[in-house]
Amino acid sequence: MIDGIVEIFKGDTKLFEESNMILDNMGELIADVLSMPRELYQVANPASAILDTSNYTVRAASLGKDALGYSYHAHLSSLPLDGDIRVISYSDFSMSSYITSAFALGTGIQILPEASDPEMTRLESGYTGFTVEDKPEYDYGHNVNLVSEFNGSGVRYGCYAPSGSFDIYLLGPAGQTYASATLTNVSGHNCYDTPSAIDKRGFIALTVTSMVEGAALEAAKAFKGLLLSNNPGWSSGDLQVRWVLGIYPQDLIVLNAYGGIYNIGLWGIDLRKMLQKGQLPPYDVGASDEMEYRLLARKTFTSDLTYYNDDGADAGLTSVTEPLKIVWRWVFK
Repeated sequence: MIDGIVEIFKGDTKLFEESNMILDNMGELIADVLSMPRELYQVANPASAILDTSNYTVRAASLGKDALGYSYHAHLSSLPLDGDIRVISYSDFSMSSYITSAFALGTGIQILPEASDPEMTRLESGYTGFTVEDKPEYDYGHNVNLVSEFNGSGVRYGCYAPSGSFDIYLLGPAGQTYASATLTNVSGHNCYDTPSAIDKRGFIALTVTSMVEGAALEAAKAFKGLLLSNNPGWSSGDLQVRWVLGIYPQDLIVLNAYGGIYNIGLWGIDLRKMLQKGQLPPYDVGASDEMEYRLLARKTFTSDLTYYNDDGADAGLTSVTEPLKIVWRWVFK
């Protein structure tokens, strides 16, 4: 039996702890492990590599929100389609923070994600801005990594901070600027991109091959993609595996502008699809647009994980300084 527990930290402060839903795909993954012919180990690679344990574990995470959110927030086609990120505020206009709950109240648009179901194969089953003619290969029901690209209707895909410097604006309903900032992405999305930890479809990939390496990066707050981190109690019978994802300030600000984070998912390799495509193991850690995944676990939230507020005299757009850390523990019983 596996229990999933999700913990959210801001700096060293735990904000949240709750169980998640393990999906049917996880059962299928276990069935694949138990039914794979063991005789393959006697065959040369790549056949014997099919038995490698790295094929049957978590290899990526993804972040998302309600399906309707992909048509609003900074995705809005009514906003200028240049390299800047803009969002219309529906909160107190003396504030420089974008609050997605205020957006819901101001527009009457439901922003909560759909309830989890064991048979889910994507984070959101609804329309998330892609059509059959318009990049369907990126449509997995979660945030994509195409911040500077637009669909045929002029809707900006989002949802991560671009590399280098970028401008972000908080606008009023009439288009007036309430707040703006120029942010330089040093340790944010680049920390995903530099070690090739995120692909265009928005899968944040596993970037380490050992718990020891992952634990060292977690302790240093150097969250390079998805980490497999150490569980000190394993040898004494505390059978837990920890998956750790860090989101840096620049990404928190931009993800917030694109509608926040209301659900997260853990994904494993879809080995059958990979073999059908002729993509043979072993598979390197890190991001690849060619990797096929299946959703193993999903967690939804009723409040926005990216929520931030003005900090005294400091504008919310620039006062986000602490990374958000998501720890997803799988407890084996």
